[in-house]
This record gives sequence, structure tokens and C-alpha cells, in this order.
Amino acid sequence: MTARPAAFVLAAAGVTLAACALATVSAASLVVKDRAVGRAIAALPPDQRAVRVTWVGVSTIPADSFASLDRQVRAVTRPLGTRPPTAVVLYRDTRFGKQIVRLGAVNGLGRAVELRSGRLPQSCVPGRCEVVAIGKSGFGVTGFTVTGRGSLRSDPVGSFFQSVAPGGRLRLAGGVDGLTRLPAIRDSFRTYGWVAPLGPHDVRGWDVDGFRARIGRASTALEASSPNFSLTAPTVALADAGAKSRIAGRRLLLVGGQAVVLLLAFVLLAATRLRRGARASARRLDSFGATGTQTRLAALSEAALVVVPATLLGWLLGAVTALALAEATDTPPGAVVSRSVASVTAIELMLAVAVLGTLVLYLGSRARAVAIGGLTISIADVAAAGALVAVLVAFAVGGADAQSLASSEGTGIVLMLLPGLIALVAAVVIARVLQPVLRACERAAAGRSLSLKLALLSLARAPGTATVAVVFVSVSVGLAVFAAAYRSTLIRNDSDRAAFEVPLDYTVKQDPRFVSDATPVGSAYAARFNAVPVIRLQGEAPSLDRRAVTFLGLPADDLTRLHWRGDFASESPSELARRIGGPPVRLQGTRIPPGAREFRLPVTIRGDSIHLSANIRRPNGRFIVLDLGEPNNTGKPVVARAPIPPAGRGGLLIGLLVEFSRAEAFTAAHRETGKAPTFAVFRAGVLKLQRPEVSGAGRTQTLPVDYRDWVGARGTRPPAATAGSLALRYLLTQDQVFRLRPAQTTDNGPLPVIASESLAHAIGNATLPLFVGPASVNVRVVGTARRFPTTSGDFVVFDRSRLETALNGSVPGSGVADEAWVSGGTGLTLRLAQSPPTPVRITSRRAVEHALRTDPLARGSLLVLGAAALLALALSLVGLALTVTVELRDEVGELFDLETQGMGPAALRHQVRLRAGAVLLAGLVGGLLLGAVLALAVLKALAVSANSTTPVPPLVLAPDWPLLILGFVVFAALALGLVAVLTRAAFREQTATPSAEAA
Repeated sequence: MTARPAAFVLAAAGVTLAACALATVSAASLVVKDRAVGRAIAALPPDQRAVRVTWVGVSTIPADSFASLDRQVRAVTRPLGTRPPTAVVLYRDTRFGKQIVRLGAVNGLGRAVELRSGRLPQSCVPGRCEVVAIGKSGFGVTGFTVTGRGSLRSDPVGSFFQSVAPGGRLRLAGGVDGLTRLPAIRDSFRTYGWVAPLGPHDVRGWDVDGFRARIGRASTALEASSPNFSLTAPTVALADAGAKSRIAGRRLLLVGGQAVVLLLAFVLLAATRLRRGARASARRLDSFGATGTQTRLAALSEAALVVVPATLLGWLLGAVTALALAEATDTPPGAVVSRSVASVTAIELMLAVAVLGTLVLYLGSRARAVAIGGLTISIADVAAAGALVAVLVAFAVGGADAQSLASSEGTGIVLMLLPGLIALVAAVVIARVLQPVLRACERAAAGRSLSLKLALLSLARAPGTATVAVVFVSVSVGLAVFAAAYRSTLIRNDSDRAAFEVPLDYTVKQDPRFVSDATPVGSAYAARFNAVPVIRLQGEAPSLDRRAVTFLGLPADDLTRLHWRGDFASESPSELARRIGGPPVRLQGTRIPPGAREFRLPVTIRGDSIHLSANIRRPNGRFIVLDLGEPNNTGKPVVARAPIPPAGRGGLLIGLLVEFSRAEAFTAAHRETGKAPTFAVFRAGVLKLQRPEVSGAGRTQTLPVDYRDWVGARGTRPPAATAGSLALRYLLTQDQVFRLRPAQTTDNGPLPVIASESLAHAIGNATLPLFVGPASVNVRVVGTARRFPTTSGDFVVFDRSRLETALNGSVPGSGVADEAWVSGGTGLTLRLAQSPPTPVRITSRRAVEHALRTDPLARGSLLVLGAAALLALALSLVGLALTVTVELRDEVGELFDLETQGMGPAALRHQVRLRAGAVLLAGLVGGLLLGAVLALAVLKALAVSANSTTPVPPLVLAPDWPLLILGFVVFAALALGLVAVLTRAAFREQTATPSAEAA
């Protein structure tokens, strides 16, 4: 017996697994798409989680009656495949006696209303229409009876009335047709609605485009029949979910595609071991008078007899797997199988696998090596060279990101086959270098261990089965290492992404929907929870034409508390903190006594009229403006006055604002709206100030202001300033105001910042002015970061105290810490939400990470990668077992020679085990190297996170070393145990004389 049966078994196994992998991945891709779309629907707010048709107007003709419109809508929406819509109606505000109410109705009122008292209405007829009150109790109008009180449910039907419910005037009846027949409102303006809620399974992942097309046709049909119709559906959200699911499906082909390439590579390598037998068969056929064509047809038929049944078996195994997967994920099994394994595309792929496998097996067994300069080149070498060229081209073109994978163009498919192409190259390289390595090891073992030397020598002299086995183990282990490393990298990226979005455990931000005068969020939570107060602003650098620059201010020392990855910057967080930090600075000003009730400013104005204001920083960190009005400009001393509100008492006077008078500002603006060109409007004069005063509690107190420490625009000091008075000339335009304020520490030079790489490169060593609205700050780059938590694009990071002082000195109130980063365990969530100083939004890092991990796309990707790793290891064990079995059957002659030289059964078993151990060791070493190359190459080529989005921050190889080491140990133990079991019963009896065929 020869090695031909083993090679045929390996080829058949490769084809079977390739077909099974394609079928399984096709089904898994479909299931992942379906679950992703279902989750996207479930995550929509109630008012968007439905197909909604509305008709707005007054029904005055029979064609516009509710019954007619209802029939039309139901006929048009029936092809959508959603649940039957619920009909609703809502009238505009209607006066009944002294009350104004909003009347509405729902067919099946219990779907929209949750009762709190009373009962649901039962009938609505002229003279007695029962309604339920949403909000207030009844309204006492003849002809209407309030039967209960309730609230709207948080579902798509209830959300139809959500916008009018807060007024407390909403009253709902239990039937649309009955309410529309009431004479009192028959001719009133109304909105009919038909709401078809969407459930997670109402739009299947494979039918997103079809659903959107049906929505478009239904909307066109309704609007064509009446311009009063409109149809809305969450088509944008479904399109986004569909794009992400396409990315996930194509990324799943990463495993399926590489499995096909790898397994066909095994077929090719196995086929090269059939050349001797193929040539012998050809000679026998020639001796019987067969022609060359007949000989080739016989060889092709032999290959087809191996490949075609293997392909059919793999397809059947894939179908069984698809059914099991559909049952496990609550997906219609028939739909999954019919649209994946049994689809036309899948059948074409199976035929392609059968044809390609047959050709590979045929050509690999019959191709002759070509001698070139003393070297021999086989078809496997040619295939490896082609794969290498494809790999180089793929890297030259560039990586595949989420956008390229979502489209059907570009190099996404080529890049997804990248692992398989690299593995093909590695397989051939391993096959080429194995023999020299074995010979070198055999020479190195000389004089140390006779058994080891004999084992290595036998492998080196009979490379056929051994080479196939080593390549098989190497590529299988390499695929397993790659799958495990890539899986752990995706998991690590989920953690990194959550930490990038939430640098500590929680992020608390002021809700932008509300304006609050309470203590800024950053200051409040810093005092209560030792949080990091953060200033976040959107600014610009006009001189560099950068219109979106993120300003981030946080205490420099707190940089070391953040989740920081080594690739964020070349310097450590502590070094960056040292560069932008230093002793904290404070906003300078004059304290206002807590008992002050009125602010007074003695002024003398000679020139054009102006408007004066005083800026006060409140004790809680917010800012207020005291309006001092427009003092008399006759050149005589006057006192400008303004009451001090309670919130400003005990605050800090941080500056005065000189600007156009209100009337002049309006006139100037009005002039500039004219068509004729006008000269610039300006106001000029001389302003003299005395020390301000405050009054309260029966006495007046002069504030200890030293005008010598005050500055004007651009930090210039007024020349005519003494400790108690100040005189300056002003020149104002309607676009420019004049600020007087105490000098601040930040006026002494540009602020040190950490800048993004592109921005730092553009700035260089220069000083750059940055703007946030009218406020400006000069910066100097002292550190560069590739990325910084919570930011994207261009950014600059300041020490919070310096940014706050500089901005509020420039424009009071422009720099406030309305964000906080908080550390704490899971129990802190409730405390953070209890009695916040202002409405806030709380984001938990754990919640973000959990959402990323439970995303169906991420779970599907990780599951497939884990399964691929296990399958590759199992396949490697099968290959090793076949190697041992073939050696025990095909190496009878060599083992007989060893036995005749005095080697007993135990020594013979030890000899076989040493050979298997050498194959295993070589395969593990080759697999580890191949896995590392695969992981690095795929991470460089595929910039896609686990949930099929662009990874932020980028993917960084993060092998789970404990798991990999444990896996290696377990795999080696299983492999050695398997070898021991297979050889345990060998050589127990006298070895038979080798047959002539074996000899």
C-alpha cells in the first residue's frame, strides 16, 4: 500500500470542509443580518418604530370620508407585510363652552392608553360620546362623558398623540368612525392616522431593500391619490442597519473565503503527492493501448470521483448547520436555508468548488516540475507566487474600511481573501524549507540520541506524507492562532472603544436641551465625587482654515487617571501633564460683599453715547451681566446703577463692557440692510471711571479696585490709570465692543497645549490664535497626540484652569466646565442621577462596552472566529492522526528493517511517536509564525471593528496570551495522547514480512 489513499482522503476532506464552510458562512451571514436589523428596529424610539400614514385636512366629500380613506390606506399598505395598521384621528383645538380641548380617537383604545382610574370608553354617538381624559379630569360639556383618566403608552400608537398630551387637554374616544360622525366637529380640521408598529421580526435582514422599495411605491400611490396623504417609515435607520449587516456578512466571508483557499491549498499539496502514482497509472494505461486523451480523461474522472461526492457531503453538512443555526437564533429555518444554502448563488458556489477542486486535484497530480537553473518549480510554487502577487497588490491598493466593505466596489473581497492567500504562500514555503530543516536537525542530533536521529532521518528520506502532515498542521494551527488573536483583538477593541468614549467609569454632561443657572456639572461632581471637571468646546483656527477644532480643558494632573493606550502619543500621560500643567491659576477680580444689593459705577462720558455693563462671576461658577444702561454723555460725572440679583451676591467683578448704545446699534444694523453703500458707523469719545461701589444693609462700600492692574483689548493697559480712576478714549463700531478687565495670569503668553498631529504640524513653533465664538486664546504646542479620548479630528487639550481663565477673561461665560468624568463602581449610577444640579445625561463605560459586546454583528463575528479556531485545531488533529495511520500502514518495510536490526515493539512504537512528535513540533512552530503574520496583515488590511464600524481607536493586535498558551498546551496534550492511542496496539505481535508492494 502507498501514500495515495491518504492523499485522496486529505483531498476529499479539504473539499468537504470547503463546501461546508461556504454553506455555513452563507447561513451565518444571513442570520447575523437578520438579527442586526431586528435590533435596529427595537432600538428605535416609539414614534419612529412604525409605518405611519397621515391625512391632514377637512373631510367634505364622500371620497374623503374616513371609511373611504381607511379602505384606500389598507389596500396600499397591505403589500408592505407589516401588521394591520391601527386607525387614529386627532382634531385641532376645539372650544366647547369655556374650555378648549383636543379630541381624538383610536380604534382599540387600550393599545394607546393605560388607565389610572375609571374605565375605557365604550361608545361615541351623537348626544353621548364617552371619552378618556389624558391628564386633567373632565371638562363638563354636554354630549361628552369622561369615563376615566389615563396616560399614553410608550408605543408607536400612543406616540401619535404625544406632542399634544402635555397640555392636559387631550380627550380620546374609543372609535374613529364614531367620533367623526359627531355633528359638532363634522367639518373641523383633523388629522387621520394609520399606525402599523414594527417589531424586530417584521422586516427581515434579507428584505431591507425590498421593504424600502415597497415603502416608496406605497408613498407614491398615496400621494398620487391625494396630496393630503404622507407616509413615513424608519427607512434611514433600516438602511444604516442594512449597511452594517452587509459589512458583517462580508467580514464573515473572511473566515469562509480563507477556509476555501486554505482547504483547496491542502488539496493541491495532497495532489502533488499523487504524481508518482499518477505516472504509474498512466504507464499502465499506455501499455493497454490507451490514447493520451483517454489517459487524461481517466485521471480527470478519478479526481471528480473524489471531489464531487466530497462537495455534496460538505453542502449537506452546511445545510444541517444552517438549520441548527436558524433554530438556535429564532430565525425562520426555511427562509435561512432557501436564501443561503439552497440559493442560486450558493449552488453556483458549490459547483465552482467542485470544478475547482477537481481541476486542482487533477493538475496537481499530473503537473511536472520545471527545472530552472538547477531548481524545480511545481504548480504549487506557481500558485504561491500568484498568491504573493495578489497579497502585494492588495497592500498596495490599501486597506478595506467599513465604507469600502459596505459597497460592492473596490478591493474589499480581495482583502477578505488575504488570510487565505498568505496561508497558501506559507504552505508552499513550509513545504520547500522542511526538507533542509529536517536534514539539519538530523545532523545536529547525531551522537546525542539514536532514536531521534533515526526518526528525523526517516522523515527526511521519505518526505511525502510527512511534508503534507507538517504543512497541514502548520496551516491549521496558523489559522487557529490567527482566529484566536483576531477575536481577542476585536474584544479588546470593544473595551478600548468604550474607554475612549468614557475615559473613566462615567461621563456626566449637561443636557443640551435645558439651560441652567445651577452650578456647572464639572464643578458640582468634582466636589461630590472627586470627578474630573471638563470644558468641551467647538472652536476654529481661521488662520489655518480649520473650522472644527475641539477644545478640551481638564486638570493636567488628571491626565494620568484616564484610560490611555500607548499608541495615543509618543509621550506618557505624566509627561504631557507636566508640559501643559503647573500651579493652577484663578480668574482675577474684585469680590462683591454677600450683602450687596446694588452696584454703582461713577463715570464721566464726553463724546458719543455708549452702553455699559458689568460682568460678575457668581459663587457657583456661572456668570451674569449687570446692565448699567447708557449714562449721560454730557461730560458731567454721573453714577450708573444696576441691582445685584441674589445669585450674584458674593460673586467676583471680572470686568466692564463698553459697547454701542442699544438705539445706535439698532440704527447701525438697519442702515447696513440698505442697498446703497454706507460708511462704517462708529462712536468715539472719552470715558472716565472711578472705583465702583456697592450698597446694601443701609451702607455703601467702595470696592477695592486697582485700575492699574486692569487691561483693555489685547491685554494693553490704559495709559491714564491710577489706583482709583481710569480714563481712556474709545472708538467703537457696531461689530466691535471694548472690554475692561483685571489682568489675568494667562495674559503673559500663549497657553501650552497638546495638539493633534495634523494641527501641530500646521502650527509648528508659532503662536496660533484660536477662537470660540467671540472669545479668543493664543496657544503654543508643547505636546502632540495622535488621538485623545472623546475627541475626533483636530483637537487641542489645555489645563482646565488656564483655559477657563483665558476664555472667561476674553468673554465672560465662554468657558464653563459642564462635563465631568467620574470613577466608581456599578452602584454609583443611582447616586449620580439623584438630585443633579442641572438636567444631565449619564453615560456608563460598562454600559457602552456591554452594548458593543451584545451587538448581533459583533457576537456573530466573534462566534465564527472562535468556531474557526476550534475547527482548525480539530482539523490539525485529524491530519496528524492520518499521518500516524498512514505511516503504520505504508512504512512497513522500513519498520521491518529496524526490527531485524534488534529493535523491539516498544522501541518501534517509540520510533513512530518520535516521528509524529517531530511533525507536531514543526507544525506548531510554523503555525505560530504563520498566525502572527496573518494577524498583523489582516489588522493592517481590514480596519473594521467587531460591530462592523470603523474602529475608534484603531485596532491594535492584542493576543490573549493566557488563552493561547493554554490552547497550545491542551492541543499538544491531545495530539500526543492521540498518537499514543493510535500506536498503543502496534507491534504487539511479530511484524509480518513486508509485501512486495510495500517493498
